[in-house]
Amino acid sequence: IEVADIIGGGGGGVGYRGGVRVRAPLMSNLAVGRKFRRKGIAEDLVVAAEELARKQWGFDSCYLYVEKKNTAAIKLYRKLGYKKTWEDPNATTLLPAESGGIQNSQTTLVCMKKRLTGVGAILDRLNPF
Repeated sequence: IEVADIIGGGGGGVGYRGGVRVRAPLMSNLAVGRKFRRKGIAEDLVVAAEELARKQWGFDSCYLYVEKKNTAAIKLYRKLGYKKTWEDPNATTLLPAESGGIQNSQTTLVCMKKRLTGVGAILDRLNPF
């Protein structure tokens, strides 16, 4: 987790010029090894990051980036109260290449937000979609 400038809104993605710039905690690249999945580790990591953002850094919301094709992660984030704010169909990600190196690959990046405090957080939990 880091505090970063999140730019987006109105259907735009990263760098969307018509969007709003928000300085907020941002999670990305959260990963759990295959043999450790389905044990609650990812949920524990997200909750710990949210607590850090709220209790130690004083933020009332948290953002995350996830690839649209990672449906299991999106399902978890929705369960935890995150809502999609925008997606960027022109994003890139790094993948292993057959040569042993790494290469850029096209992906769709989804930005999700969760309100951590206040009435908005309560309302979001009552309406997770």
